[in-house]
Amino acid sequence: MKKNIAVITGGEASERGISLKSADVVCKHLNKDKYNVFKVVIEGNDWVVERNNPVKLFIDKNDFTFTIEGHKISFDAVFMALHGTPAEDGKLQGYFDLLKIPYNACGILQAALTFDKLRCKEYLAPFGIKTANAELLYKSKFTIPNADIALPVFVKPNKNGSSYGASKVSKQEDLLPAIENAFKFDDEILVEEFIQGTEVTCGVITIDGQITALPITEIRSKGEFFDYKAKYEGDSKEVTPAEIDAVIYKKIQQTSAFIYKKLDFKGMCRIDYIIKGNDYYMLEVNSIPGLSEESIVPQQARAMGISLERLFEISIEESLRSTV
Repeated sequence: MKKNIAVITGGEASERGISLKSADVVCKHLNKDKYNVFKVVIEGNDWVVERNNPVKLFIDKNDFTFTIEGHKISFDAVFMALHGTPAEDGKLQGYFDLLKIPYNACGILQAALTFDKLRCKEYLAPFGIKTANAELLYKSKFTIPNADIALPVFVKPNKNGSSYGASKVSKQEDLLPAIENAFKFDDEILVEEFIQGTEVTCGVITIDGQITALPITEIRSKGEFFDYKAKYEGDSKEVTPAEIDAVIYKKIQQTSAFIYKKLDFKGMCRIDYIIKGNDYYMLEVNSIPGLSEESIVPQQARAMGISLERLFEISIEESLRSTV
C-alpha cells in the first residue's frame, strides 16, 4: 500500500522561493509507485495542499490532515523542503513530534542549534572543531564592534540562510552599512573574521542506519564569496569531487560525519568549510540543504552514483524506519 507523503514548503522566510523550488524537485522525483505525494504550502496562517484545481484544500492543523470529496487524508511522513523558519529553527519539528508524524530532518534541538550559527560553533568548539573568530551584535543594543577582528570581515545574519544579508567588508566606511543591511534579516548578526582559503562543503546522510559523508564539493565563486548569486544564479563553479589535497579531503569527510554524530542528527545536512593551508575551519551546518536539480547535495549524491529519486527515497525511508 502506498504511503502518503507531505512535502512541506513555503513559509514567509526570505528563502521562500528556494523552498518552493526544492519542493518542486522533491515532488517530481519521489517514487510515485511507492508514495502518494502531496505538496503542502505554508501561506501565512493557511497550509494549503497544492493541486491543479482552483478550489483550495486546507490542512487541518489540529491533526495535519485534509479532506477531499468527503474523505479524510492523513500522512505517513513529512518531507521537509522548507528553508529558514519555521523548519530550520525547529518549530515545525516540535509540531510534528506532538502529532507523532515522522519527518526526514533533524529534531528540534539540532535545528535550533544549527540555525544559530554562533551557538553551534560554541557547542562544537570543545570537540576540536575549528571556526573563524566572530563577534555577535544585537539589534536591541547595537554598538559599533570593537577592534578585535581586523578587516576584512564577513557580516551576516546569525540566524538566516542562502547568504541573504551577508556581505564581505574590506573598508571601514562599508562596515556600518553592511551591519544595517544584515539587521534587515535578523535581530542578531555576526561580524566574523575573513579567512582566505578554499571553500568546500560536505553533505552527510544516513543510509541504512549508517552515517555517510558524501563526496566533497569545492566552491569557486566568481564574486568575493559564495553569495546568493553564486548559489542560485550560476555565479560560481562547483567542482565535485573537490580537487583538494587527499588527506584534507578525507579529514573533512570524517569531521563532517563526526559533527553529524555528535549533534545526533538525522536526515540530510550539509556542512561548509574554508581550507587554509593544512587547516580547515567549519563555517556552518545547514540542517535542510537546498534540493533543486543544481543544488550541492544532489550534485554530491550523483557523484556517488545516487540518483535524486534514490536520494529522496533513502531520506524518507530513514524517517519511516526510525518510528518502527
